[in-house]
Amino acid sequence: MTLPPPPVEPSGSDAPPTVPTSSVPVPPSYRVVPPPAHLLTPEHFPTTVTRDGRIAWAFGLLGFIGFPGLATIVMSITLVILGLVQRGKNPVARAVGRRAAIFGAISLLATVVFFVLIFAVWPALEEAGVVSGDSVPMMFLMVPLAVWVAFGAPITGVVMGIVALTRPVSREKAERIYAAAGR
Repeated sequence: MTLPPPPVEPSGSDAPPTVPTSSVPVPPSYRVVPPPAHLLTPEHFPTTVTRDGRIAWAFGLLGFIGFPGLATIVMSITLVILGLVQRGKNPVARAVGRRAAIFGAISLLATVVFFVLIFAVWPALEEAGVVSGDSVPMMFLMVPLAVWVAFGAPITGVVMGIVALTRPVSREKAERIYAAAGR
């Protein structure tokens, strides 16, 4: 295959230089660049996971980490941080991120309470002779917390992550959130 000859410039110093058009990429004319996330309006929805705040919930998939307590702690901290980061975006991202942050904070609080009770409070109460090793009242508190830490929080986080990745925020929901935000 032979290449076409390079274009010949006209003689004279006042002639504009020519650039071969085949080497310059031309963006398609139908492509529209959406506005920044904080300038989105309901007409821009549905949009991407990062622009409507669902990214915080998507990290609920960290519940797949194989260690029950670690999965809940890592997932909860990530949901809180990413949920709070969404505050600087549009009202939809703010609302979705706030819900993820609240879930993460409650889950983290329940997990911390469980571990403090099991590793600090219970041994101290046993040593002081307040409770015996087979204390039924303490079990009524510890079993639900253990079920939440081991199964409830990771499964809920994974399900919410899957939902966040598969169901974008609809235009109608975005309009309701914008109306509630006064925009």
